[in-house]
Amino acid sequence: MKPPFVFSWPRMLLSIATGTSTHACMQPECASPDYANAECRVVAENELARILTGDGVEIRFQEPGADDTRSWIASGLVRETAPGQITLRVAGPGAFAVSLEPSGLTPSTLTIALENVDAAAVVTVDGVPLDPPPAGITRREFDVTLGGAGTVWIRGTRPCPSRFRLAVTADIQTNPWQFERIVDRLIEESKAAAAVNEPLVGLVIAGDLSESSRDDEFETLAPIFGRVPFPVAVTAGNHDIYRPLHPQYNRNFGPGNYAFAVCDVHVAMLDSGSGTIARSVQARLPELLDRGDRAHLLAVMHHPPYAGITGSGWSREDVAAQALVEFAAAGVDLVLAGHNHSLRDFSGIEIGDASLREIIVGTGGAYQGLGVPRYGYLRLEFDGDAMTTCFVEVLPSGLDEPSDPLANVPYCRD
Repeated sequence: MKPPFVFSWPRMLLSIATGTSTHACMQPECASPDYANAECRVVAENELARILTGDGVEIRFQEPGADDTRSWIASGLVRETAPGQITLRVAGPGAFAVSLEPSGLTPSTLTIALENVDAAAVVTVDGVPLDPPPAGITRREFDVTLGGAGTVWIRGTRPCPSRFRLAVTADIQTNPWQFERIVDRLIEESKAAAAVNEPLVGLVIAGDLSESSRDDEFETLAPIFGRVPFPVAVTAGNHDIYRPLHPQYNRNFGPGNYAFAVCDVHVAMLDSGSGTIARSVQARLPELLDRGDRAHLLAVMHHPPYAGITGSGWSREDVAAQALVEFAAAGVDLVLAGHNHSLRDFSGIEIGDASLREIIVGTGGAYQGLGVPRYGYLRLEFDGDAMTTCFVEVLPSGLDEPSDPLANVPYCRD
């Protein structure tokens, strides 16, 4: 585990940059909603993580260890699809908690559809374990009976061996067909990895799931995501926030800013879809990047924050620089990004006396321009304190010659 890295002046600059000033006239954030504004999406993701049902049941996503229903956290998406029917989409793999608090004395029954949860996860309702689904199924449906004023808690956690894997890609956009080929390969790998007790525990997508943030684009992806035999964690890219009147990305996937811990890795997902990070999220970066006792720490965002190429999409390059400072201070092991439709590795990014590594993996299907295309996903293999990276190339239809691997990112051999 890396020790915490501390230095003075960049942190001081960050405090100044994220501070607030006093104005004679103030307007509440997003009083006139504009979801191209990063702060408005923070408001949306927080509101969509809780709901008051038609039967008067308050449902909230909570911290995994929470026992107080007065709080909530944007770690999932809650929808009432019909009277008495609730869909809960957990944002990422690992531990989660949901509270259900009735407001009246009349007993009621809710049918819960729990989505994006590993079949290997242990899910309990008020401490009673649910029967696990078949391997590879990430959706469970069950009834919850609520009566009186007692709160019901749904909790989940995923037990892990010492060796496990994560997959990372980005930039699907206009080519969900190529992304579906990638999913086919992930399904194959998941079966092989499970056979050697080295499970593939999640797919991380660093933004640009769509081209124009239209509902039909997200609807096209839904059944493809449904085929992935483990949880999928996503954050927003610039193409996912092109319809500013509605929070379409958040309505489909929930939060863009959140953190999850699965097995021995802590992952911070940051919404940079507007070419910046919301100021409220900047202030929370130390919290989101707190690895606790996890051996590994990853930071994921759409726009690469590497100082040499921050002009590629950042509307606030100072925010990109501030993010790098926080990554260095937290001891991030690997920064993962997309936006550039390519596979690129940057090792030895010097921030003060710290060194960061960043891999751009914009290989999820979007057009890559001239040159040799590289489509597929980055495989992260974890074994105790060790992390190794390799690229799984998934050739597009009509191409049968593999590309040449990068010097620092070898191609996976299996």
